[in-house]
This record gives sequence, C-alpha cells and structure tokens, in this order.
Amino acid sequence: MNKLKVFLTVITILIAVTPITVQVIRYHENPVDLILPPSISAILKGGPDDLVNADYVDFAGMAFPLPILTGEPVFTQDNNLLLTYNFTNPLDGKITIASMDAEIVCVDHEFALGDVFIEPATLEPHQTLDLTVTCHLTPETIEHIKAEHQGQDSIKTEFTNYSVDLTDIKINMPHRKLGIIHVPMTILTLNNLLFR
Repeated sequence: MNKLKVFLTVITILIAVTPITVQVIRYHENPVDLILPPSISAILKGGPDDLVNADYVDFAGMAFPLPILTGEPVFTQDNNLLLTYNFTNPLDGKITIASMDAEIVCVDHEFALGDVFIEPATLEPHQTLDLTVTCHLTPETIEHIKAEHQGQDSIKTEFTNYSVDLTDIKINMPHRKLGIIHVPMTILTLNNLLFR
C-alpha cells in the first residue's frame, strides 16, 4: 500500500512540475515572455514593424483596431496641428480615454516637432467617434521646416513616446512608434506659418 501511495505521489508531482519545467527551459533567455503573451511583450518592447503598421494590435488576445487618420491636417494660428482620427470601441463595455500624450517627430531628421495630446473622451460599446489630436508645434519646429523642408510637398512625421490612459488601464510605450503621417506643406504655407 505504501509503495502505491509513493508511486501516485511521484506521478502527481511529475504531472504538475513537468509542464512548468518545460516552459521555464523554453523561456530561459527571456523570462518576461513566460508571463506576458508575445504580442503584449512585443508592444512593450517597441514591437516588430508589422505591429506598427498593422490595422489591428493584438492586445490580451483581442484584435484591437488602431485609430484611422481621416481628413486633412488643420493648422491653427497658434501653431497647433489638428489631426482627426476615427476610432471604434471594439469592446462590449464603455472605454474612457482619460489622456493621450506623445511627441510628433520628423522621420527624416529625427527632429522632435512638438507635443501631442488629446482631450478626454468616452466611447460606448462599439461606438465610433472622431477624436481630435492636437500637436503643439514649437518655434524651433517652424525654423526646422523652413531650413530642411522648403520645396517639399509634405513632411513625413510619426508619433513616438506615447502614453495612453484608458479608464483604469495605462499604457506607456516610450520606444514604440505609431504610423507615418504626411503633413502637407501647402497647409503650412497657406496659414503663413512659414513666412511670418
């Protein structure tokens, strides 16, 4: 009877320990991937380029749509660039976007053009909403555009170092970049930003 009890105890321990041991050996070089799904780990690390340019991001096993840039950028007299993004809440619950902060960067010269922010917004389940992203351009930005982009049709820009606070979920991605935005030079010229 004692032999059977010992045998069953050893079998029970092997059944519990073997899968864990195999996973620890498999992820011994990167233990973070043992805990986080690879898609989340890729996003936090800056991710592969296909995640950056995809229409969806796999977040916790769910395809989460990226906002879609709609319309033309608008420049205001106080040196703000307004971008409109169309975003659909994919969840069955309400999402509150408490804040979003980022930098807008000139891709060609890796020059920080200004700070980016969004006003708080709430989306009901599966609701689609246009969100206005405000990019505050610095005086140095105008000088950079005059010096480096005269005669061009547009400036290739992207968001980087962004942080999104969704209801009770805060996502910081200091090394992740979000898409490419071509800012038309004609709008800058029409608004006399370059020739004041």
